[in-house]
Amino acid sequence: MDIWTLLSGVVAIFFAYRLYTVLGRREGHMEAPTPPEEVAKTGDAGRTPGLRPAFEGPAAAGLEAIAAADTRFDPNAFVEGARSAYTMIVEAFSAGDRKTLEPLLAAKVLDRYTTAIDQRADRGETVRTEIERIRSAEITEAGLDNETARIKVRFVAEIATETRDADAVVIAGDLGHLSTVTEDWMFERRTDTGNPNWVLTRVAAV
Repeated sequence: MDIWTLLSGVVAIFFAYRLYTVLGRREGHMEAPTPPEEVAKTGDAGRTPGLRPAFEGPAAAGLEAIAAADTRFDPNAFVEGARSAYTMIVEAFSAGDRKTLEPLLAAKVLDRYTTAIDQRADRGETVRTEIERIRSAEITEAGLDNETARIKVRFVAEIATETRDADAVVIAGDLGHLSTVTEDWMFERRTDTGNPNWVLTRVAAV
């Protein structure tokens, strides 16, 4: 699991400021256990100097609304941060690392993840997950509602995972086999507070 400046275009800054602008993995997969004051809306010929072009794509209107509420917002930097957050959340869940998960997840999501981690520990199971690569990360929806910014990112990743029991016997998965996982992750952030961090609020398989 953000990952403003999940993000100045460099992942290093993202980590240095504790996911300064982030913002994984859906619960089901884990069990196996989301400007300038004005934006130019004309073409290059009619663009006013100093104003960036309007956003493009299916989430354009929502991105414009978010950018109007927070002039630091950069969707490209956000996606880079989101990719980093994805890796951090998937690996932290696998390792049972609650400390890493806490600042990245909304309370209801954190509760589900920690419950799954606790249940796994009670059974004496351990999980190892390896992300071969994130093939794509694309913003598919965005919006601003009552000062809450929401962005949905569709991830397509190649992942291998393996679960072992208390005797180190493999009971699920296979690290030698990569699976293509497609999921929609929803990130949220309040734009009327000083907190710049995004948190993961929902994950759904596609």
